[in-house]
Amino acid sequence: MRNSVAPIATIAVILSSAIAAYAQNPVPKASDVLAKYGEVEGWTVYTNKTRGDCLIVREYGPGSVQMGVTPADREVGYLGVFSKADIGLQNGAKSEVFVSIGGNLYGGLATSTHGELKGGYSGGYITTDSPNFKRDLAKKYEMIVFPETAGTFVVDLKGTYKAMAMGRKCLKH
Repeated sequence: MRNSVAPIATIAVILSSAIAAYAQNPVPKASDVLAKYGEVEGWTVYTNKTRGDCLIVREYGPGSVQMGVTPADREVGYLGVFSKADIGLQNGAKSEVFVSIGGNLYGGLATSTHGELKGGYSGGYITTDSPNFKRDLAKKYEMIVFPETAGTFVVDLKGTYKAMAMGRKCLKH
């Protein structure tokens, strides 16, 4: 992994000026009421009855990826990556994180969550309004999370385009 991502990092790091941790945590809390809206190509779309928004979720072994839009501003999307493994996060801590999608490196501040999520998951999320980031998530086939670190893992993005479309449909209901 290290050799394939390093040239990308040195040649072109794509950072959106809008990637930032917003004041409101967009990730559903353990107390939120989620209802299954539908499934498509390995992704599950949920309606968050507590917040009145929707999210898409894909399980990957010991973890989960979530995507949605921030409740306050539906133009701002979030990507959350969570694991049942102890990854040493302190609740509410902000850390610089990177994901590589289709050869493009995206970074931002991730706000970690630990102990707030169902099933013993902990992890973090980044928010963005970058159309390139959203397009890569929808159109590319894999995402490398935390490239160039010991905790690197790959998430299969198959079906993301259809899941995002179903998520947008869910938001209209």
